[in-house]
Amino acid sequence: MSGASQGTSSKAKKIFETKVRKGLKKSVYKARTTPLLVGFSGGADSTALLMSLKSLLPESQPLCAVHVEHGLRGSLSRKDAEHARHVCQLYGIDFRCEHVRVSRIAQLGLEGAARESRRSAFLTVAREIGADTLALAHNMDDQAETVLMRLFEGAGVRGISGMKWRTPFSSKGDDGFHIIRPLLNVSRKEILEYLEAQSISWVEDEMNADESRLRNRIRKKIMPVVREHIGDAAVSGIAKSAEISAPLISLMDELSRDLSAKFIREDNEELIAFPLREVKELSPLHRAELWRSVLDMLRDESPAHARRRALRKWIEDLDGLAMGDKPSGVLSLPGGLVARREYDRLIFGCSHMESKLLEEQRLRIPGKTVHHSLRLEIEASCGFTHHTKGAWEARFDLEKLGVDACIRTRRDGDRFRPLGRTKEKKLKDYLIEQKIPRASRNRIPLLTAGDKVAWIIGHQVSAEFLLDGNEKQGVTLKALLENEDSKFLSSLA
Repeated sequence: MSGASQGTSSKAKKIFETKVRKGLKKSVYKARTTPLLVGFSGGADSTALLMSLKSLLPESQPLCAVHVEHGLRGSLSRKDAEHARHVCQLYGIDFRCEHVRVSRIAQLGLEGAARESRRSAFLTVAREIGADTLALAHNMDDQAETVLMRLFEGAGVRGISGMKWRTPFSSKGDDGFHIIRPLLNVSRKEILEYLEAQSISWVEDEMNADESRLRNRIRKKIMPVVREHIGDAAVSGIAKSAEISAPLISLMDELSRDLSAKFIREDNEELIAFPLREVKELSPLHRAELWRSVLDMLRDESPAHARRRALRKWIEDLDGLAMGDKPSGVLSLPGGLVARREYDRLIFGCSHMESKLLEEQRLRIPGKTVHHSLRLEIEASCGFTHHTKGAWEARFDLEKLGVDACIRTRRDGDRFRPLGRTKEKKLKDYLIEQKIPRASRNRIPLLTAGDKVAWIIGHQVSAEFLLDGNEKQGVTLKALLENEDSKFLSSLA
């Protein structure tokens, strides 16, 4: 390489890394001794992010590149994983390849299911190595595409604010884990120039050319027209608009918290908006923020794009229910929830359809028990077993369990004794501590003996029912949910 070429390459590297340093500052990230996770697909964006972080951060800052292999592209997926591994070996960066199984859930779609699988993989690695931050390679072009996508979906101010420099990993921000995006002020063109200047290779995901995906259509069809007729400044302008709106979103969040504190209370696992006569005096904007806050508290687990598309309608329908002249009414909400108007109150809770899940099913010992409403199968075996595996298998004292053990869902007042505790605990408190979404709590299967909970199936066994005597008096229970085994699916058909 000539001296002039070396100078150009050095300048491109310096300019790019200066922007990344500013991005780290905007992301409120400082070097520390705990590892920084970096999402690393091996593509151009994530490669530029990883290389710039390696260059900018001190040697005392551990980096861990996490490659999530979905297995959706066969040998091509494996080839990308090997490329990512090779890059990390070459530059002395800790590498983790997480192989995930993408469940083709209709509600999420393949793309959404893959996204959720990645999130789960990142969180798993973070917990294993003690990381509290994940760096992702979303750039300025991604931001512009995101804003346009949300505009086309009919999003409001929150939607067009786009991606943030720093966000909590969970919607509630209660796990202490954050995502940072240090490349939001860097264009895709600058990323490619940075890599080419250093002769660093990357891989291309052919799925990025799939124009059945809205983002790819915007990238391939719309953005080139924007650049041709308006120029590259249009892309940075769209991204700048998103950033300018961020302080407004903070004010709206503060307003939502204040409104929730004034008008929303929790009673017996339900949220209650009260009094409606005062809610009616609020402006439409304030009421919309109040209903949005309630929907957030209900922790709907539908995919983000689906929530954005439906959110306006849910808010309008809730406002109609609250502002109407009828003293009673019912509105269906996502996640099997409903809003009920009872005079001066709106009550948010489970639909009456959930009541059929409360049916008890007597446990067969020994034998197989199927609870069709819960789509759950439990196999009971009285044979000798040294160990049980996972949260879906447990061993109990047969005498303590008794002959009237049943499978059901929770009821008011349910209690159990956690392992290592001498006193009982309210089941409600346990589920809240475990961050089980409100909409899911009434669908968690329980094994009960009389009025006591012996097993929160898939979670924890009550210490009161554990086997502590003669092994011959034990019974091993293996639970299986419908979506975990095709054989069980056929047994329910």
